Amino acid sequence: MTEKKKSFLSSFEIVDRDSCEKAIKNGGYATLISAAITAVFGILGFFVESSDHDLSYMLDPWILADVVLMVILAFFIFRKSRVAATLLLIYFIASKVLMWVEMGSPKGILVSIIFFLYYLTAMRGTYLWHTKYVAEPAPI
Repeated sequence: MTEKKKSFLSSFEIVDRDSCEKAIKNGGYATLISAAITAVFGILGFFVESSDHDLSYMLDPWILADVVLMVILAFFIFRKSRVAATLLLIYFIASKVLMWVEMGSPKGILVSIIFFLYYLTAMRGTYLWHTKYVAEPAPI
């Protein structure tokens, strides 16, 4: 009875109703984590100034508008909204490209890939949920 060890990437697989629901929830949680980290930088921007171009980009208090958008999208992702999940993925890609252009080079690629995978899997999950599982009664 040896259980096969799961890899990190196996957490992005959607094979049944439970994994579909888990993928959507994980995408929502990833969005809230990203919003919290962004909020910390935005709030610090009210009190701290930096001469470092990259850091000053992150310490802009206007970044709190991004936090509001992410929290709203997370709320609807938890409600299994395909539109919210798709908008979040598009927003994430656009904001990363804009940030990397502003900074002059890509920064934080590994973390960006991880968040991208969670957002993409959540989007896939919402579409699968509405095509395969929404009409199915929940298992008891």
